Amino acid sequence: SALFGGYNGAVAGALSLPASGNEFVAVAKVYESALVVVPILVLIRLSGADLASVLVRRGDLKWGLGMGALVLFNFATSALIFHSTGYAPAALGSAVVWGTVFSFSNGLLEELWFRSLFLKRLTPLIGATGAILLTAVWFAIIHLLGVTYMPAITMPIFLVNTLTLGIGCGLLMHKTGSIWGAVLIHAAADLYLFVAMLAVK
Repeated sequence: SALFGGYNGAVAGALSLPASGNEFVAVAKVYESALVVVPILVLIRLSGADLASVLVRRGDLKWGLGMGALVLFNFATSALIFHSTGYAPAALGSAVVWGTVFSFSNGLLEELWFRSLFLKRLTPLIGATGAILLTAVWFAIIHLLGVTYMPAITMPIFLVNTLTLGIGCGLLMHKTGSIWGAVLIHAAADLYLFVAMLAVK
């Protein structure tokens, strides 16, 4: 990311996208996610490990995808209920479409990088509860960088928000043996954030 992250503008330019706006933010997130997700998956395979070792597998899809889809639908409708009035119709469509691209990219990126890489490896050392809590605390601390796009006074609330999201996603991963439900729940939270704060209205 440090070496190649600055090329998101070039990628957007190659796709004839503007250098700002919802499309740019979403494509930049896809690019950032690819810079992290692809090397992680390739290195796992090169190490001889199976992708199931980082919960990239089907698992219990009924519970994982079922719960994830319900939460995603709830957060998406909540975002529309509480934040759609500030948008012109075309801008709202852009926020939802590009917010969805952004959210799924970021959900996969962060759930793989901050949680599924460590959850199964930590469980034998500190137990499932300890692994879920430790990855959730780490996830919350990393998100203190969110101070760049929200008022500093909200950071304690944001810390609790990301901590509880991390606990929920870790618990769902542990129970279902899969990353996919957590990716959906994470995408739900990010879609709400995108529509509420990050999108160009």
